[in-house]
Amino acid sequence: MKDYSDWEPYLDYENESPYLENPNRPWLKFRPDYIPKSIKFDPIPVHEYLKRTITKYLNNVCVYYKPKDKKYTYRDLVNISDRIANALHEAGVKKGDGVAIMTSNCPEFLFCCLGIMETGASLVPINPLLKEVDVTHIIKDAGIIDTIFVHKNNFRVIKKVRKDIEFKNVILLGTEEAKPDTITFQEFISGKTPKPPEVDIDPMNDIAALLYTGGTTGLPKGVMLTHNNLVACSLASLNGLKKDDVEDIDIYGKNTVLTVLPICHSFGFQILLSSSVLATMLVMFQSFNASEVLEAIEYYKTSIFIGVPVMFQMLVNSPDFRNRDLSSLESAISGSAALSPELNRKWEEVVGFKVGQGFGLTETAAITHMSPTWLPKIIIESIGIPLIDTDVKIVNPDSLEELPPGEIGEILIKGPQIMKGYWKKPEETAETIVDGWLRTGDLARMDDEGYFYIEGRTKDIIKYKGYKIMPKEVEEKLCEHPGILEAGVVSAPDPNIGETIKAYIALRPEYKEKVTEIDIIEWSKEKMAAYKYPRKVEFVNVLPRTVVGKIFRRKLRESHQILKS
Repeated sequence: MKDYSDWEPYLDYENESPYLENPNRPWLKFRPDYIPKSIKFDPIPVHEYLKRTITKYLNNVCVYYKPKDKKYTYRDLVNISDRIANALHEAGVKKGDGVAIMTSNCPEFLFCCLGIMETGASLVPINPLLKEVDVTHIIKDAGIIDTIFVHKNNFRVIKKVRKDIEFKNVILLGTEEAKPDTITFQEFISGKTPKPPEVDIDPMNDIAALLYTGGTTGLPKGVMLTHNNLVACSLASLNGLKKDDVEDIDIYGKNTVLTVLPICHSFGFQILLSSSVLATMLVMFQSFNASEVLEAIEYYKTSIFIGVPVMFQMLVNSPDFRNRDLSSLESAISGSAALSPELNRKWEEVVGFKVGQGFGLTETAAITHMSPTWLPKIIIESIGIPLIDTDVKIVNPDSLEELPPGEIGEILIKGPQIMKGYWKKPEETAETIVDGWLRTGDLARMDDEGYFYIEGRTKDIIKYKGYKIMPKEVEEKLCEHPGILEAGVVSAPDPNIGETIKAYIALRPEYKEKVTEIDIIEWSKEKMAAYKYPRKVEFVNVLPRTVVGKIFRRKLRESHQILKS
């Protein structure tokens, strides 16, 4: 095995990134001298990257798990993950295998991640909200999973899946009592020494994580992320957020991060990894509760909050939002979906600064854009600028010709965080990664200064009487209505013109039964262009969302079809 004890990344402040196709990208003019132009490093496995830092902070608290009021140190993290790796090795798990884990947020998820990677196997997280049919698809599609860690709360789904798929090892989390043909987590690692197997890992090519997409436009497909993908994204994110020219040591082992994002998803997983690399104390929540999170921000005096739009919505609408002391917060980051300007303004009124939006995909190890505090301004509608070593361009979706600033087109991304490809889908991979550029399927524009703005998905564009309507634009305007809590806009079939604009709306409690569909349509006519306002409105209690808070437009479209059938 290779010795990584002397491993260090090289922060290059002199030479532009080799990933930049054009060294005159407009966003580069904002970059301070203390932000590196490129980061060079010898390929390193994820677990070695993490251990390199935390071995200096073994007595620091790694995870405080709120639901159980239990703390684990970084020494516990190393010890338990090494024991997991040993146990998996003895159970027959080897390099090239996949090991699944299905649980909501819990410390064992982090422990298992490192343990699985130490065996050379690929981590395969499974969203605990998925039903039997989706879980069965993932496991069958992967074809390399014979071992699964599953929380007791999700065991019923796996029990159903086992009628169709046989597992060699099913390890139960969150319980001391095994089910038939299972073993508890404690039993699994009992008596195992903290000595992982010796495995030669090729970080550039070996798959660290096989992450299945949310399936918002079809069945989930596996995204192959190498060790290098994950490490590169982490390094670029951490170094791009620096506030001044301080020694690296000053940022280690000092901060507290609230782990509220679902860590089974790429965004939450990357934040978990990057926070752990800094020997941060992770205050982990099993599920999101706005009052508890606001209390934790005040108690732990956290300096940064990272969430998704629906979380910010719940925080802003919480009765505790104006009563808690949030003065410790210095920045906030929202990702995975657009945060409405109206919501951002309400946040700024109380907290005193704007939420900086970011952007990324599972296919990019989660992050490609951020709005660091060193930018001259935070634009609430913008996702900010690309990370270090990341190039981005807006192109015509048909010709792939680069478009000038201000024009809307498909956003293409190049960088070391770009996935290896889709699992078992070489043709789809070839269509998605073209000459090193990832075709995202997202529509965006870049302004003259280099700030980027997401306008929607190519598949979500509504074509109304020859006009192309971006759902996000209509949704943001609808949310300015005092009675509307949230809105989701999609196309709906129309027998006369092909398709029309339909809005699904959740009203605030005090407006229910006081506002009608007609009221919303008439208000929209006054506020929007004649071709943009929704022609149909349907009230719902809540909008369907993906695990990270994106509006699940496919389900909205399907619900309309079901109603009409």
